[in-house]
Amino acid sequence: MNRMRGSSRLPWGGGSGHGIYAGGGGGLGRLVMLGAIVLAVFLIAYFLFTRACGGDGCVDEYCSSERSIQAPEGYELVSRVFAYNTKKGVIAPGTDIRIQIPLVQPSQDNANLGFYRYVEDSKAWEPIAAAALDPQGRQVAGVLKEAPPLIAVMRRTSPVGRVIAYLEHNGSLHPEAAARATIVHTLDFRPDSSGALLGELSTIKLDPRVQHIPVLSASIADKGNILVEAILSDSKSRSNHVQQIVKKVNDTKVPGIDIAYLDLRADQRASFALFVAELGDHLRKQGKTLSLTLPPPIKVPSQDRIDEGAYDWAELGKSADILQMAPFRDQSTYRNDMQEVLQFLAQKVPSNKIVLTVTPYATEKAAEGLRRLSVTEAMGIATKLSIRGQGQRLETSTNVEVVGVNIDKKDNLTGIVWDPVTACVAFTYKSNGGRTVWIENFFSVGFKLELIPRFNLGGVAVEDASDNINLGNIWPAILPFVAGGQPILLQPNSNDLTPKWTPSKGTIEGGALGPKGSVTWVTPAEPGTYKVTLQLSDGIALFESEVTANVQPREKTPGPSATAQPGQAPVG
Repeated sequence: MNRMRGSSRLPWGGGSGHGIYAGGGGGLGRLVMLGAIVLAVFLIAYFLFTRACGGDGCVDEYCSSERSIQAPEGYELVSRVFAYNTKKGVIAPGTDIRIQIPLVQPSQDNANLGFYRYVEDSKAWEPIAAAALDPQGRQVAGVLKEAPPLIAVMRRTSPVGRVIAYLEHNGSLHPEAAARATIVHTLDFRPDSSGALLGELSTIKLDPRVQHIPVLSASIADKGNILVEAILSDSKSRSNHVQQIVKKVNDTKVPGIDIAYLDLRADQRASFALFVAELGDHLRKQGKTLSLTLPPPIKVPSQDRIDEGAYDWAELGKSADILQMAPFRDQSTYRNDMQEVLQFLAQKVPSNKIVLTVTPYATEKAAEGLRRLSVTEAMGIATKLSIRGQGQRLETSTNVEVVGVNIDKKDNLTGIVWDPVTACVAFTYKSNGGRTVWIENFFSVGFKLELIPRFNLGGVAVEDASDNINLGNIWPAILPFVAGGQPILLQPNSNDLTPKWTPSKGTIEGGALGPKGSVTWVTPAEPGTYKVTLQLSDGIALFESEVTANVQPREKTPGPSATAQPGQAPVG
């Protein structure tokens, strides 16, 4: 008996042991059988081909079409154009349509993928949903809220990559963020002791092209890190927590989840990686996105190494789709340390998974640590005013010293300056020791954005993208970067940082500009209540404060008493 290697009998094999070309009466029968098998294989292949490529055999919601439509500028088609299968009938409004579409070429790069529909009337592509790459990199999955006639999967080819906006629960998104963000992270959920999720999904209206991926967060600030460490302590509680997260993602019909478990102890490194691996596996099978917000690794100068703490970036990068680095606040070391940190991470994680976070907040550094401030709070400190000897009697036509308490160079303070070492507008002041404040704005953010193309990072995130006038407006730096891929590297005009003094009446000796942080005010000749205003700029916006002075009439100095001469009446 002839057998193929592996003991598999040929389907046409006979007991004679002869091949199909051997003579004898059984040859024709074997040829007929072979032809039947070939035909069957052809029919199966044709069925599979038509199912995938839009023929009558296609039973999916979308079938491949013969249309060839060019991708818009800044995008590339990574799938064929697919047409809705009209045999499926009309889809009821509000019905989720789960689809899977094969890529033209396999890829392991999941960055900037999305589903787009083609609008015949406008001859334009429009974004409709996020696209999640499967582990094999051969197809993408997504959930559509409608069934447009033509769709395709495209990749945004902008060198900037993702533009991610963090937003407080049900916050109001900055208009520029609404126009440019590709992902919005709303701070909606936190874990409880049972492993379930507390909180509600934000109800915000976003453009269809924007992915709404809520954040599940815990940190020292809310003592959530202690709770998380208990959840991660054993496999049973970890798995329960994973199931609760997956359930919340499915119940809220969001495209994914961001995990921001900050401030974990270093001994949680292995358990956190196991948790992320399990969660990533479950979400990936459902075509969902897993992003992580992680503290930046810290350079340890004394040991010449980079310390990741509880966060094993190499292992986390295997399971998560996006790794967002939280703001690195210490500007005194940022420009040197961040480059070394990114070089270190590039050896562990695909760089296009790493997203650099910039912030509209200022930072104050003191002996007790770092403190986050709104720009309004920071400039409120800088514009604090007093009158030297305040509380003493102020008189008309008198020289009075008005002092910017926290910018007075006579007190060995820097005043508002551009610091070329940190590439920030900054000032120093004294309060329970020396303090330094760095202002984040258009200028400083530009010098941070240059790290993204230099290290081929996957995009930029904004720590707080709310429409809040008390925060620095850093979007003028981000918008041209998103559009052209190159940061704007400028520094403010030094004249714009010079204090400007304006009295409601009276004069300032030497003019309105007092670069030393204090001026001499010549009080008015008439008594009354007056104000002196200090106006400061961080190079972008103007901030001011004022001090009120009650100016009183000059006290008359008694003259020498007159002595009456004999026989004369006293003078006066």
